[in-house]
Amino acid sequence: MKGVTKSGIPISWYRDLQDVPKEHSFYVAHEFFDVLPVHKFQKTPQGWREVLIDIDPQVSDKLRFVLAPCATPAEAFIQHDETRDHVEVCPEAGVIIQELSQRIALTGGAALIADYGHDGTKTDTFRGFCGHKLHDVLIAPGTADLTADVDFSYLRRMAQGTVASLGPIKQQTFLKNMGIDVRLKVLLDKSTEPSLRQQLLQGYDMLMNPKKMGERFNFFALLPHQRLHGRNHEINANQSKPSSSPVAGFSELTWQ
Repeated sequence: MKGVTKSGIPISWYRDLQDVPKEHSFYVAHEFFDVLPVHKFQKTPQGWREVLIDIDPQVSDKLRFVLAPCATPAEAFIQHDETRDHVEVCPEAGVIIQELSQRIALTGGAALIADYGHDGTKTDTFRGFCGHKLHDVLIAPGTADLTADVDFSYLRRMAQGTVASLGPIKQQTFLKNMGIDVRLKVLLDKSTEPSLRQQLLQGYDMLMNPKKMGERFNFFALLPHQRLHGRNHEINANQSKPSSSPVAGFSELTWQ
């Protein structure tokens, strides 16, 4: 589907990444990967068993979690050296990351992923929200938003070295590197309305406070290897590895 913005910029909507033209592009995925379907697995004495959903035999209109009696195909996505006793795997996320990586390596550009998640440490994160409140995922299916934290270690692994990956880093660090403190100061200096100043400070606190969004949200990037190390990946006599170029948001903000 195609359209035009109020300012006259043509835009297009695509239902599948495969349909997007393979050109130099910048991809932004904001709270996208956390809503993709996951497979949940529990470690048992018999090995990994997938957590499935069944109808409670005691109550006909009630759902319940059960363990699969034997191995299921999605078990192939679990790492052989996995040490957690409960994991969530998202094959669809892996497919999308591989497609993004191949596109970026071929045509340039980058991908920025912002989402709730972890770096391969969390276990059971599948949950539901209704009216901005936690909601039992098995009650009234279709009435709540379902989500599972993104495993960024899995995304990094699925990139398979085709492109460079950065992060995940916490939102607090990313925004600080992007200059949010400087931006806030400029806005406060220009503001004469007490209510507006209070609104700015409250917004800053929501974004940066570790107990709010500052530590909950993560940023992760994919970009061509030459963007970090130069086209020839040259190493001089005083370097043990190619020097990395600064990347906005992922490198500390410095003033020269």
